[in-house]
Amino acid sequence: MPETPGDPVAAPVGRVLLYGATGFSGRLLTRALREQGVDVVLAGRHHGRVTEMARRWHLDGRVVSLDDRSQLEAALDGIQVVLHAAGPFQHTALPMMSACLRRGTHYLDLSGEWPVFQQAMDHGELAAANGVMLMPGIGFSIVASDCLLALARARFPDAVALRLALSAPEVMSRGTFRSLMGLTSSTVLVRRQGIATAVPAGSLSRCFDFGAGLRTAVAVTWPDVVISQVTRGIPTLEVYAEADWPVQVALRAGSSLAPLPQSPLGQRLLDLLSQGWPEAPSATQRQRSGFTLVVEAEDRWRRCRSLRLQTPDGYTVTAATVSAIVRRVLNGQVAPGFQSPAHLYGGSLLEESGCVLRVG
Repeated sequence: MPETPGDPVAAPVGRVLLYGATGFSGRLLTRALREQGVDVVLAGRHHGRVTEMARRWHLDGRVVSLDDRSQLEAALDGIQVVLHAAGPFQHTALPMMSACLRRGTHYLDLSGEWPVFQQAMDHGELAAANGVMLMPGIGFSIVASDCLLALARARFPDAVALRLALSAPEVMSRGTFRSLMGLTSSTVLVRRQGIATAVPAGSLSRCFDFGAGLRTAVAVTWPDVVISQVTRGIPTLEVYAEADWPVQVALRAGSSLAPLPQSPLGQRLLDLLSQGWPEAPSATQRQRSGFTLVVEAEDRWRRCRSLRLQTPDGYTVTAATVSAIVRRVLNGQVAPGFQSPAHLYGGSLLEESGCVLRVG
């Protein structure tokens, strides 16, 4: 996809600060938002990259470090909505979220990292008091899972347990890879009796049919386990990710090294490892890839029913869901406090964004 601006359509009211604009996802989102006529201000910490990208797109650019509180607050002048696209989000989200709370600016991000959702929920009451909406996870991963769980809850109201499974990603950017590696843990969270409960990493596995026969998946910590907005009242919730046997073995063996990514040495090692990963998948790779999510709903008699959702690649879906949600926020469709996408906008949000190949 060439990086030259297209002709914008009629703009919604308000300005959006896109922080992390020069990264792979940031560049995709700049194009998607401009095609929707959104007034975007590009922002990031690298002066040369931000100013060059702003020049090419004929947009305002703001160079700001997340470590500089006063500079960060000044960058929010005249901004109605922040779209935070700079990961790893568990290290970058809170400074931006806090600045939005102080300035009365709505906060959106692309995070799929569960600690960020916990941070947003912890600040939910303050956000509500300040008239600010905190909605992390408006990209593919959480919008897709949030919507599918909401659809399952509506279709199977007698469910007492939900098990969500995600197919293996066919394409992944460097930023996504680094964020996932940074979440390595010796345990994963599942919901038991309505409470997030830790189980050993790699110890819980199950088979799901993603469309080509049964495949093994292992339990992972996913924000939906922590959020519970669209699944409130269902005591059991587990989330799985497709994994062949080498990945399962690696998960069990790697759990002993889980504290490493959180240390300064671990962060340096992650930086080095990430540099060996391709910065971004090609347009051809993205066109050939897709994603499948499956949810199983179990009732109190242990009868299981399921739904399967198929989408294009995650980055294409992210561009669509972000555009849809940003426009809704600028048009005043907000609710102060912490919100999940499907809880506020409904389980049909993903289909309304035009990025569902099949659900059923």
